[in-house]
Amino acid sequence: MPDADHNPDAPVLLAGDAMRVADDGNPRLVGIVCGNCGARAFPPAPVCSECMSEDVRELELSPEGSLYAFSVVHVAPAEWDTPYIAGYVDLPEGVRVFAHITGADAGALEMDSPVRLTTARLGTAGDGAAVESYAFRPANSGMENA
Repeated sequence: MPDADHNPDAPVLLAGDAMRVADDGNPRLVGIVCGNCGARAFPPAPVCSECMSEDVRELELSPEGSLYAFSVVHVAPAEWDTPYIAGYVDLPEGVRVFAHITGADAGALEMDSPVRLTTARLGTAGDGAAVESYAFRPANSGMENA
């Protein structure tokens, strides 16, 4: 959560090294690819989870994927907004990402439907700042970073 110097008007970002903002202003997820076995993973880690090699490098992941599975969450940490949709998204690089799904009701979502990376407000920090992280939304929703 926020440190003592955190500005409560600025959002608290939960993604850490796993997300960055590209030059075009859109979010990008960052994973790793192993130089030893070729495995790809998200979030980034200093070692490969397949072969334990430390020969890993950053890999920018595609902002588009396909919804593998999802569920509506009704009970969450005290300051998170509920209910929300959590799901797994398969990316073209062979990585499966767990994230919030925004921009649609659960009844409108379908497995294997296309989704696009965005950011979303997840809740509120103790100092009142918005807590944000990466999320996915239906690719056909027409919403840009909402």
